[in-house]
Amino acid sequence: MADRVPARIRVAVDLVDPAPDARVLEVGCGPGVAMALLCDRLVDGHVTGLDRSATAIERAEKRLRRRLDDGTADLQHRDLTAFHGDGRPYDVVFAVDVNLFWTGPADAATARLRDLVAEDGRVHLLFRTPDGVDDDRPARLTAAALERAGFDTRTTVLDGVRCVTGTPRPPDAP
Repeated sequence: MADRVPARIRVAVDLVDPAPDARVLEVGCGPGVAMALLCDRLVDGHVTGLDRSATAIERAEKRLRRRLDDGTADLQHRDLTAFHGDGRPYDVVFAVDVNLFWTGPADAATARLRDLVAEDGRVHLLFRTPDGVDDDRPARLTAAALERAGFDTRTTVLDGVRCVTGTPRPPDAP
């Protein structure tokens, strides 16, 4: 029986929409549902999944075994602030419903995102609010944290999913 993909994950993958050769980082990859969909879109690209939960990483390993074996994906069991990648920047960094960016001080996490994303890359932080609830607080707080880290931001809403997109400001911009 095929796994059912939650609507918010499909929306997230459609919004992220990486180029076929993109280097993608998913923060809080959970069991790897979004990563599996992204791997199917890549030709020469690569997806790294990052999660601080050992259980999530184990589930993602099972789901993504073929992609891990063929080198299209890799998984990292660690916290975002402790992750340094392989020294090459990511074209796209994204997270779905990761409350790290709005429930408390997020400056260390957003600074790490700034270090990891390419100068012409994008960060997409997506949040779904419960049906019938119009709460833009997570998006507002996330946008503010990204702006403090050196990103220009815009927020879009698609099918109830709020997406805060951060674009790195040039180093000489105010």
